[in-house]
Amino acid sequence: MTEGRERELFERYAGNPILTATDWPYTVNAVFNAAVTRYAGETLLLVRVEDRTGLSHLCVARSADGLTNWVVEPDRRLLPDLDNPAEVYGIEDPRITLCGDEYMIAYTGYSKSGPLVCLAATRDFRSFERRGVVMPPEDKDAALFPCQFDGR
Repeated sequence: MTEGRERELFERYAGNPILTATDWPYTVNAVFNAAVTRYAGETLLLVRVEDRTGLSHLCVARSADGLTNWVVEPDRRLLPDLDNPAEVYGIEDPRITLCGDEYMIAYTGYSKSGPLVCLAATRDFRSFERRGVVMPPEDKDAALFPCQFDGR
């Protein structure tokens, strides 16, 4: 710590970015903000990936130490349901919360009416069960708490 300076609460990792589009085993335009959790003893990211059409989907990347040696798993993806009006323009911005034995994923779906919040669940990050839209268009801010408040 430098004299006269307070210690920072967070320190930026010198190895950033930890993942780029060149790390993907398939062609993508870009990779963006990921949700993070611990799963099966590893750090697991659910990364927003923009494909060459401009649509985004979510893909699993994992690392033993959460910093290096990332493994991107193209068979573990949550793709937009293009038949679902809530996801016709893609999905992005995931947030993961462990609730009981399920990992709940709040994410932004893009509809013709604008962004909205959708919910999906998984136990293995291989199969995902969509639970539907939880907040209407023009609202994309959401997070889940893994506990109840006043019985709710």
